[in-house]
Amino acid sequence: MKFKIVRSKFLEGLKSVQNIVAGKGSLPILQNVLLEVGGEEIKMTTTDLDISIKASCGCEVEEAGSTTLPVKLLFNAITKVAEGEVEIEVDEKERASISAGNARYKLVGLPEKEFPRLPKDEDAYVYTVSQQVFKEMLKKVSYAASQDDTRRTLKGVLMSFKDNKLTMVATDGRRLALVENEVEFAKDAEKDIVLPSKAVAELQRSLLGESDLSLIVQKSQICFKLDNVMIYSKVIDDAYPNYKQVIPKETAEHIAVDRQLMLDALDRASVMTMDEAHSTKLIFESGKLTVTSAASDIGEAKDVVPIKYAGEKLEIMFNPSYVMDPLKAIDDDEITFNVNDGHSPAVIKCSIPFLYVLMPLRIS
Repeated sequence: MKFKIVRSKFLEGLKSVQNIVAGKGSLPILQNVLLEVGGEEIKMTTTDLDISIKASCGCEVEEAGSTTLPVKLLFNAITKVAEGEVEIEVDEKERASISAGNARYKLVGLPEKEFPRLPKDEDAYVYTVSQQVFKEMLKKVSYAASQDDTRRTLKGVLMSFKDNKLTMVATDGRRLALVENEVEFAKDAEKDIVLPSKAVAELQRSLLGESDLSLIVQKSQICFKLDNVMIYSKVIDDAYPNYKQVIPKETAEHIAVDRQLMLDALDRASVMTMDEAHSTKLIFESGKLTVTSAASDIGEAKDVVPIKYAGEKLEIMFNPSYVMDPLKAIDDDEITFNVNDGHSPAVIKCSIPFLYVLMPLRIS
């Protein structure tokens, strides 16, 4: 196998795939990138058996073939060489010789036959969404997904294609984030998919363009096709809980507040919340919100934010990080804080089809 490739193109492709490799202690082949050279292109594939990524770009092929090479070493080597043409030749013993300018590297690879095969295409539902829209939707909900390995179904994001809308939901049992966007698809393509958090993180890293994203949904996996990159992921096959039952149907008070001012006040007060046992109290009064945090062994903080509210005094205790997370994820200047009392779930809303449900902490 022998080919020449422009360094910047090769580096871009390797950068797309290098994050998906298995950890130390796994099979050596899972530390490698599969290189397939033929026609006028090179295909680069990595996998950790849960997620696989394939990237392609043009190259000058002198001898077609395939091999696998340690992806981190290969990426680091190509990063170090000067811009220009890179030549790679691989012999029958999977030894790669890399030449670029005055630099020379030799890497020992493994046969491509040892590399796990990507799942074959099956009957699938196909959806098309703007990359930018999809990434923004993930940003607005992904932080609310569970981090608990024992809650497998909640350790991901629900994508529900129904009524010509894509609804994304994430929850860890203490809070829930939901966002919707209109998407066109056939009536018989209505479907729920739970995407693992690992795949969500990789998509957030990979979705950089403004072109459309194709979602190819099969029985046990999903493929995301964007530009010259394809991301394959297993899906969580357990049914997602009925999230609608935790969303309050009505709230008595609808309090308008400047998103950034509230976020800044919470951030300042959170200095006094050194662990999850500490909390922040929100005191809503006519025209003002007082944010307080106190810990007997540390100290206390207090901040005041103007609000649009003329009701009775309300005191609610929250984990400050759980209130800050959605405020960081949305862009609106003003949000509404919807509550019934200090013991019931609160709901944060804004001008877009988004909501965030948060359970208060018990006030001692």
